[in-house]
Amino acid sequence: MSGMSMGDVLIPGETLPLIPYQSQDLARSIESFRQQQVSGTLQLEVDVQPDKCWQRVLIWYKGEITYGGNKLIDRGELVRTLVQKFKPEYSQSIDGWLIQQLVYPHSSRELLAFLVQRQVLTWEQIETWAQGQAVFTLEQAISFAGKYRFIEQTEVDFYHGAEGCGLNWNQLMMTVNTRQQYWVKISNLIPGIAAVPLPPTPAMSDKIAEAAIEQHSRKWFDGKRTIVDIATALDRDPLQVARSYAQWVQMGWMQCQTPTEAVPEPPPPAAMPIVLSVDDSPIVQTRIKRALSDHCEVLLANDAMSALHLLARQPVDLLLLDVTMPGIDGIELCQTLRRMSKFTQLPIVMLTAKDKSYDRALAEMVGATEYLTKPLDDEKLIAVVNQYAKGGHIQG
Repeated sequence: MSGMSMGDVLIPGETLPLIPYQSQDLARSIESFRQQQVSGTLQLEVDVQPDKCWQRVLIWYKGEITYGGNKLIDRGELVRTLVQKFKPEYSQSIDGWLIQQLVYPHSSRELLAFLVQRQVLTWEQIETWAQGQAVFTLEQAISFAGKYRFIEQTEVDFYHGAEGCGLNWNQLMMTVNTRQQYWVKISNLIPGIAAVPLPPTPAMSDKIAEAAIEQHSRKWFDGKRTIVDIATALDRDPLQVARSYAQWVQMGWMQCQTPTEAVPEPPPPAAMPIVLSVDDSPIVQTRIKRALSDHCEVLLANDAMSALHLLARQPVDLLLLDVTMPGIDGIELCQTLRRMSKFTQLPIVMLTAKDKSYDRALAEMVGATEYLTKPLDDEKLIAVVNQYAKGGHIQG
């Protein structure tokens, strides 16, 4: 985490500068917050593209997340949001009641407890909503690099349940990981969480059978808004929105691009080829980087989701892909990439300890360019990368 320990970050009463993080490092940083049992506000700037970032916040109480969202909300807005979602019939009368209550030094917790006692809300409803908000925030924050700062104070004491606790971290991350697998499954149609729907062409509009879908397309598809931006404005789950859009893409009703495609960047001036190695073993990754780093630029990803997010932002000349990984394995990732037009010609070299003819045939079936067995031989690895990487810059 940028060579800085969490002890360096948490200075009481001081608002610190934003600290850069990489997407794969944020979860480890959050684990450090949990171990220190911090309370306060984590402010995030998520770098979606060069000229666009998402502002996100996570509120902490004694090492547990209690709320996540696009911004800090005061206790009045918190109560209005929850009542509107679960008891909209009370929405008209809640503002007058809040005006009376907010003149007193009541906390958010006390206001919510009062509503629970009056059976306007339940703690289960409040926690379900808060968990969904935290999942969306984590999903978006860990998908990209960005910057953060931690402030040891918050205006919203938003604790859950009768005992006043935070959300279960393991359950949050289990939900995030499950959702990431769904994002991968539709990635040949919707290229990532920050994909940008393009304005409908006349030919597409003619195909759309439902007037409501055509109106939605014309209103929201401007080539600038990401799926997350649209879902946020509609107060919808981004994954549910993306799955609907995936069906529209299949029907020929819309097109989607990643932000880097929608806003092209000039290619980097580096002369050496760029190789992405995807492997969950730090030992193997260290070995690969040591063997190749003098001859090419080596990027590392420890799982399929990190690889997909990196590939959406950074062109690479060759992919080294471990077959056996937890969650989404190398076979499934290779198959997913080959279904995406931009990766049909990308050289993909599968790395595995399995050396049976069936394993090689399966790798070839899903589109692997080459197949190397572990333990890796440095000279053979360099030769294969030299053969397939663009420009042939690598020399043994």
